[in-house]
Amino acid sequence: MSKPSKLVFVTCLWFFFQTLPVYACRFNVREVGFVDLAIQPYYLFGYVNQDTPKDFVSSFEEISDAAFIGSNIELEIIDVDKQEDHPAMKCLDLWSIQSFPAAVLVSPDGQSLLVPIVEPNRPFSQTLSSALDGTLSSPKRKEILKQVSKTYGVVLLIEGVDAQENEKAKHVASAAIEQISSQMEWLPKPIEHPPVLIVLEQKSLSQEKILLWSLGLIAEEITKPHAAVLYGRARWLGPMFIGEQISEDNLASILFLIGADCECGLDQRWLQGTMLPAKWDEDLLEFVAKSLEFDPENPMVKMEISWIVRRGYYSYPRPPEFHRLDGGDESRLFATGENEPVSKIQQASSVQDVNAVSLPAVSSVSEQSVLAQDDTPLKKPLYLIAGLTVLVIAGGLLIVVRQGRKNL
Repeated sequence: MSKPSKLVFVTCLWFFFQTLPVYACRFNVREVGFVDLAIQPYYLFGYVNQDTPKDFVSSFEEISDAAFIGSNIELEIIDVDKQEDHPAMKCLDLWSIQSFPAAVLVSPDGQSLLVPIVEPNRPFSQTLSSALDGTLSSPKRKEILKQVSKTYGVVLLIEGVDAQENEKAKHVASAAIEQISSQMEWLPKPIEHPPVLIVLEQKSLSQEKILLWSLGLIAEEITKPHAAVLYGRARWLGPMFIGEQISEDNLASILFLIGADCECGLDQRWLQGTMLPAKWDEDLLEFVAKSLEFDPENPMVKMEISWIVRRGYYSYPRPPEFHRLDGGDESRLFATGENEPVSKIQQASSVQDVNAVSLPAVSSVSEQSVLAQDDTPLKKPLYLIAGLTVLVIAGGLLIVVRQGRKNL
């Protein structure tokens, strides 16, 4: 083969191999989960009226602003006498609020929860600080944040009332974790520590009302084991599995997604699942950045992740089932419209009537079914690479044939 022919052939090969990294995402799903794009925060609506002392209003703003730094909760103070058309005024009727100041926490998934911030014979600043601490932290949420920051992810198992059912669910969850652990060496990107199981005992449910509420549950109504998968910045991935739905296959198929490449064909809407209400302090963020080898708070990283996620953001997947959130006959839901994030509440011109929402329960989830939701990102690069491969091979053969003819 002549030198020009060799040069053409090598150039073709170089071009072919240079196309491969273009379509390889440098993040996996777990890493994407640590980036907070503030797409769907929680909102704490603080209600005051003309009779609310001014020092109460200023304390409300100052204490809340300080408490919520580094969290995924945003505060908005509403003067009920001046902002009668505000969409969040609907919560006053939902919770029969008649005295002020008052506060309601609203989830990205539509649930609302009354947060008591006033107690008799106790200074308002103290009761408010205590209430805000409760919205941001709890023993089990601290444990979850610690584990998701350093491991592959967490299977949160919430115990029911039957001891045998609880033990069966623990065994199944452990088997799913073992299945993932045994295959971690083949991940697109290495993850040092395997998933872990965190159990929320039945006796501790009353201490974790905010955690359960954020998952669409009510402590007093939990009779069967529940299981959810959490990853990244304490994000909830996939459905809530209940009772017999807690199987090794169901849990493993969701867990597998955490280790997948962010361009694996997974519907990008799943990459920013609902976060638990929590506060990430500087030490924890520093540990995560060191572990990931990139800073999830870096604006350039956020811009890159935002581009990946927003390709599928038009229809954020809600959890599969909402339960009653107040112990009454209806769910306390606060929605601005189908698939409309609560973060757009200020722009909403009206609020839908609050109805009990019951989406189809998921009995079985397979990795293939989740990946099949949007396989376009995977198919296009594969078709292009296949075409380039054919061109390179054909070009090389043509060069060899022509050179052989010249030598005859």
